[in-house]
Amino acid sequence: MDFLNWVLGLAAVFIVSQYLLGPTMVYFSQKLPDKYRFKLIDPSSFLSERGDIFNKLHEQILANEFRYVGSSELQMSNSSIYFSIYYSEERTLTCTLMTAHAAHHNAMTQIEFTQLYTDGSALNVNNNAIFSAYPDWDTKECYRFPDINDFNSLLGAMDKIIKALKSDSAPLEIRQGKEFEVIESHLNYELERLIDIGWVSPVTVNGEHRFTVLGALLMTWKMCWPIRVLINKVDVNRSREVLESA
Repeated sequence: MDFLNWVLGLAAVFIVSQYLLGPTMVYFSQKLPDKYRFKLIDPSSFLSERGDIFNKLHEQILANEFRYVGSSELQMSNSSIYFSIYYSEERTLTCTLMTAHAAHHNAMTQIEFTQLYTDGSALNVNNNAIFSAYPDWDTKECYRFPDINDFNSLLGAMDKIIKALKSDSAPLEIRQGKEFEVIESHLNYELERLIDIGWVSPVTVNGEHRFTVLGALLMTWKMCWPIRVLINKVDVNRSREVLESA
């Protein structure tokens, strides 16, 4: 009995520490830029520093009639994201190939398709293993398929969902040379929303925003066990149901 109480006590300490220490760490260490502005990186040096998986997917994307736009990086407080942007005029579709490097975690390579519309809405399909910690947004529909690691299969899923959900919407055509500008504008709009709903402080220090106490709490708690297990299951099942019914 004493051993069981010890195990239960240890489990309780572990769970509580996540919900207390996690938000504290996010509040003091996690920062967002005042404005998203991406600096293009030389393609040859960028690709030479990426792994085999990234480079093979890069070639596969080009083989599917996507035009390479450029590569850049996003340095966060606890991670570094390196990404390349591709665009298909025929599909009016943006493809993002990214790899995320975080402390004590293996690099994760992710494919993401995004179609923007003239009414300001967006449709996103990706194979990220981790759901977004940000709150849901009515203007941005996201569907996540972590089990689809094949580029063509994920593109096929995007095509089916577009036809099922956005057949009556007018896609926004992005002019060549304006791709990164459009992406920056979309991310800055999302940042403004996080400020408006109280997740991010409107005050900048050294050109950076901090999360508010509310934002740090809610964002971190979504990623704590066992909440993250439930959210992940619901999110993946919702995406699968949409694809199956498309």
